[in-house]
Amino acid sequence: MLDEIYLHQMIEAKQIAKELINQYGDDAETIAMLKSAEFAANLDQENWYVWEQVIIYIKEITDLKILDS
Repeated sequence: MLDEIYLHQMIEAKQIAKELINQYGDDAETIAMLKSAEFAANLDQENWYVWEQVIIYIKEITDLKILDS
């Protein structure tokens, strides 16, 4: 059961990362950091974790785009 929840969170995080990059471009990582900090301040560990993964995915996606250039 926990594996299914983890998998769902990772899929959700990757989708959010893609949407943020499409909408905010270079500012996507900053937006994700602000959301992550908001959840951390509210002690919402589950959503904080998802947004930390979003940040990681944004970095991975943007690094790949730089390498493709």
